[in-house]
Amino acid sequence: MKTLLPIALLLVTALASGCRKSDQAVPAASGTGPRRIEVTVSNQGFTPPRVVGRPGEDLTLSFRYDKSAGECGREVVLPAQNIKKTLTEDKPTEIALHLPQEKGEVTFTCGMNMLRGAIVVE
Repeated sequence: MKTLLPIALLLVTALASGCRKSDQAVPAASGTGPRRIEVTVSNQGFTPPRVVGRPGEDLTLSFRYDKSAGECGREVVLPAQNIKKTLTEDKPTEIALHLPQEKGEVTFTCGMNMLRGAIVVE
């Protein structure tokens, strides 16, 4: 029993520190073809909130809706691409994108523009 406590503390610490890293950007992949990125929307916002992409890269964003996001998170909007999709709990909503050739950001928000995320084109 005494040996389980340090292992449990180590596990809890590792899991907790993994949660804090959600505000870091997801790096670009080095392979070819569309890259699939899973994004969850909850009352905490978008996770991950930032994704790194390459100019001209093809991405598929797979948005999962968590009911804690309420009606605010029920929609995802990519304003510059004129995309608006309704999210459901049943299955992820996928959005295929071709990133611009110019460096910058492609933003996505909830339907009320309160929760925000971005794809950083580097």
